[in-house]
Amino acid sequence: MGVEVNELANSSFTHHVRDRLLAYGDDRFYTFVKDGVDGLVEDRVSYRGLDSAARSLAAWFTSSVHAGKPALLLFPAGLDFLQTFLGCLYAGVIAVPAPVPTDPRSYRRVANIVADTGLELVLTTSSLLDELREKLPELSETRLDVRAVDQDCAGTADDWRMPSLGLESVAFLQYTSGSTSEPKGVMVTQGNLLHNEGEIASRMSLGDELVMTGWLPHFHDMGLIGMLLYPLYAGGDCTFMAPGTFLKRPVRWLQVVSQTRANLTVAPNFAYDMCVRTITDEQLSALDLSSLKAVLNGAEPVRAKTLADFSARFAPAGFRPEMFVPCYGMAEVTLLATSVDVGARPQVTKVDRMALERDEIRLDDGEQSTSLVSCGVPSTLDIRIVEPATRVERAVGQVGEIWLRGGSVAAGYWNRPDTNREIFQAHTADGDGPFLRTGDLGVLLDGQLYVTGRLKDVLILRGRNLYPQDIEYVVSELHPALAAGTGAVFSVQADGEHVVVLHEIKRGLLGELSMDELSGRISVHVARTFDIPAPSVVLTNRGVVQKTTSGKVQRRLMRDLFLSNGVKALHESLRPAVHGLKAIPATAEGQR
Repeated sequence: MGVEVNELANSSFTHHVRDRLLAYGDDRFYTFVKDGVDGLVEDRVSYRGLDSAARSLAAWFTSSVHAGKPALLLFPAGLDFLQTFLGCLYAGVIAVPAPVPTDPRSYRRVANIVADTGLELVLTTSSLLDELREKLPELSETRLDVRAVDQDCAGTADDWRMPSLGLESVAFLQYTSGSTSEPKGVMVTQGNLLHNEGEIASRMSLGDELVMTGWLPHFHDMGLIGMLLYPLYAGGDCTFMAPGTFLKRPVRWLQVVSQTRANLTVAPNFAYDMCVRTITDEQLSALDLSSLKAVLNGAEPVRAKTLADFSARFAPAGFRPEMFVPCYGMAEVTLLATSVDVGARPQVTKVDRMALERDEIRLDDGEQSTSLVSCGVPSTLDIRIVEPATRVERAVGQVGEIWLRGGSVAAGYWNRPDTNREIFQAHTADGDGPFLRTGDLGVLLDGQLYVTGRLKDVLILRGRNLYPQDIEYVVSELHPALAAGTGAVFSVQADGEHVVVLHEIKRGLLGELSMDELSGRISVHVARTFDIPAPSVVLTNRGVVQKTTSGKVQRRLMRDLFLSNGVKALHESLRPAVHGLKAIPATAEGQR
């Protein structure tokens, strides 16, 4: 079924989405699946139902004192969030999605967002209303109006009128997950959404035959734009679940792919590792993944071993290696910056690890090599690799900071003019610009982008650049008690730079090995593998390593917690100079 987009389609993303909703009416659906007593339970709404719910909320906004102002959206995963987000778009209200706070740290994050935006309205569901009304005012100097959309925000859908919207109108604020700094609100415009969803559509080449599945958080850019909004842009079906449903039983994700005959899904690298580790032979025998055409892997480093292991494990279920689509992006560029072409087997390049530590690329498949996975090419974005200190563009084959320019680059951070000049309006040494400074390190080889790490996380040891994610991965492979994604590697400054390996352990899997022995193994293995002085090692219980809302390890936060004695360790093996630092508050150490 083909649908012609009317002449209003390019005036705003909202116009385009409304056009899709009207065109497909009762022929396309969003389905939310959740765990029930007897299996998965479904909630479903048609495109027509989404449009009606959005118009109703937008009509309420029209008669409200909150019209045209930012609104904080605190929702569990489900259809209520999607309908509310669309209602905000329909009303020209700037939506601010955020995770539902559950502990003091997440409540502080919400309080920071409220203070940063100056918003006064919080939208949620009746199931969360009482708790949020009780706790949120205690954290904010602003008088907050907390309302349940399923209880007291209903207007008359027929009274709704499309607001005046243009490409430069801010559609929503995407608060960054804060892997290296305090969260900031990225201003994503109507034009940014149109451009980036168009980029995704040109890469996926699925048209209105799209059948999407996923489980990503709706308040994160990949979950919101890549999982929930993209089907609306393209005119496809979408079946999704809560992140917790996947984390509890990863097989649920692939079961839904099988049941819906999905052709597109998306997840970070760790999710594919989880499926390989946890899905049994019996569960595998009931899966059929042959309908998939594009399986996006992004939001964190894409590992060659993960691609190979997943492809081999699920080959009996019809999975093929060319289904994988490694990609790179970030909230500041709306979502997608680069991706591998659909149907092309991901390209893996082996390079000399020591040369990489000098910011150079030398092809090598020997014992000292490391594998880099291509994240493809941009279609319309201008990409440069720049030396971050001098702002001189790097030669082909040299590592530098990734700079981007184009229609997907967001309008900047909310209320951060000084930061915007530095990050969103950067110019190279020869005056070319403006560019977005991503803060990520990468290299261009044969026109393909290879992401090598995060600028602020890189460890500089004796003139060498060490990537913490590489050390974390090597540690996680050392023993079954050390799971992938549960470690944080950082450096501290004492009588020189010292590496610290902090890792959670599963004590039930230690066997006869003591924590002291495990710590020693980690230290020796890391020292030998990376040719560095033996690192300090800290072993902790599960749940200690802090992550962003998108699942990225917060290494700088863990460093600060470690230095301020904020990490409860099960076992420590620290170099004397590192041990001495722990008596000094992190702020004082940082001023030395």
